Amino acid sequence: MKKLVVLAVASLVATSANAAEMKWSGGAGWRYSHLNNNDNRGSQDGSGKGTSEQTTKTHDMTANLGVTGGWENVEWGIGVRTNNTANNPYVTLQQNADRAIGFEQAWFRYVRDFGSMDLAFTMGRQMNVLAYDTNVQALFDNDVRWDGAGWKFNFGMFGVNAAQYILGAKSAGANGASTQAYTDSTEAVATTQSKFNYVFAFQPHMTWKFSDEIETFFSVGYYLWSTNAEGNGTNGGVTDYNAGVNNVAVNPQTFNMHNPRQWHFFNSWTLPYNLKLSLEYFMNKAQRYEHRTITGYPTGTSTEPDADKSSFSAGLTYGSLKKAQDFTVGYAYVTKGLASSINRFASEDVMADNKGHIFNVGYSLADNFNLGFKYQMLKERAKLNPLTGVALTNNQEMESNTWEMTAGVTF
Repeated sequence: MKKLVVLAVASLVATSANAAEMKWSGGAGWRYSHLNNNDNRGSQDGSGKGTSEQTTKTHDMTANLGVTGGWENVEWGIGVRTNNTANNPYVTLQQNADRAIGFEQAWFRYVRDFGSMDLAFTMGRQMNVLAYDTNVQALFDNDVRWDGAGWKFNFGMFGVNAAQYILGAKSAGANGASTQAYTDSTEAVATTQSKFNYVFAFQPHMTWKFSDEIETFFSVGYYLWSTNAEGNGTNGGVTDYNAGVNNVAVNPQTFNMHNPRQWHFFNSWTLPYNLKLSLEYFMNKAQRYEHRTITGYPTGTSTEPDADKSSFSAGLTYGSLKKAQDFTVGYAYVTKGLASSINRFASEDVMADNKGHIFNVGYSLADNFNLGFKYQMLKERAKLNPLTGVALTNNQEMESNTWEMTAGVTF
């Protein structure tokens, strides 16, 4: 009897050990950034000091820790990181005070090889399953985590990515977390009805390998958003630091997005000499300057132009950071319409209603210890008065120039 008990315990321990194979990963980083905003109005205060240019300097830090594991056909992962916004894990230093962390990932995945097709189904808080330009991040930011379900099907050179992500809920007419409460009375009125906010995504793709050095990836995606809770800032997303001197008519406003419908085209090339080319274009359905999209817009006005609904980016990168003394250098051009994407899920550096150039350099001082430098020059794209939809004069153009230095380790 004792032998049977010992054998059963040993078998249980062996099974648990096999199922509990885990891989840890994480990192820590530091960032110094220098931002200059200029509204090009040449405004001055009463003493003759300039108010049109504002400079912001910031020290930030970030940290993350994660673990993954799995067994036959099953994988899982849990991760924590510093808390800021959905698209930015860097937190500003706070006079030596500790900073909060939160769950960035908590997912489980079913994987299956059917011979001619591979399947991966992921449920929970996860990284984006969709393919996009991970360098410019004009449509989606690498740091955003998504709540819901993601599918990946691959069969030879072809594949399909799909997702259903929950974005929150409207409860009795108020947008908030992913829960809703309602009564027959609130459901009877259009403005107080309840529903979950979500995005459905479908993205077929193909990979074509021309040679050992040349390979291309191409995808076409369609994304159906059911939400009225998202909005983008006009004037390149720059907040109004010059309100006391500016003409109030051109102060930045929030352009509210209504159930976006996006087409997304992405093409990347792996080329000789360690080069990579990325091309991306996406467009939304028409979104107009009107009282439903901008608070304070005059009702009944005949001037209701369409907001810019398309975006394009092209980038070329040399090298990658894999081991000590590796280096990388890259350049990208991006032009991004006000109504083309949603700022909360895209790069915090390249917001809607901007166009310009991005330069970056990276160097591995040691294995898993990287230094980085980025410089970007952006200008306001639309240059429209958000309260009238009428074009502004050329000298009323918001410019944003940013450079930043980063250092960090990963494992």
